[in-house]
Amino acid sequence: MSKNNVVEIEKDLPAHIEQLNARMKHIEQIAKTVEMVAENGFSVADKYFDNKAKQEQLDLELEDKQHKRMILVLSGLLCMVFVLIMTAMLLKQFELVKIILGSTLAVGGGAGITSLFKRKDR
Repeated sequence: MSKNNVVEIEKDLPAHIEQLNARMKHIEQIAKTVEMVAENGFSVADKYFDNKAKQEQLDLELEDKQHKRMILVLSGLLCMVFVLIMTAMLLKQFELVKIILGSTLAVGGGAGITSLFKRKDR
């Protein structure tokens, strides 16, 4: 190489070094940002899954309470119908027994008793 080329390269060398330093600082900043985003992303995802698990547990508990309540109400209704039928039979009111049974079946069918036992889709 000629001396002129060497002199030009030596003149431009500090500027190139500064450009490389600036680029390295930007790369380091980007790497730190990516690392920070990754850490925060994992912590947010972890919190999300924890909250989701807690919500599912609460939903299961609520569904269990509703099921127990429904069983209690249905048991009470069946006991009331049984008492009415037995009372009517003791009084020898067999037509009343037929009416009670017919009405109970009609109301049960109309209210959709089977739908009470089906699980709700989420």
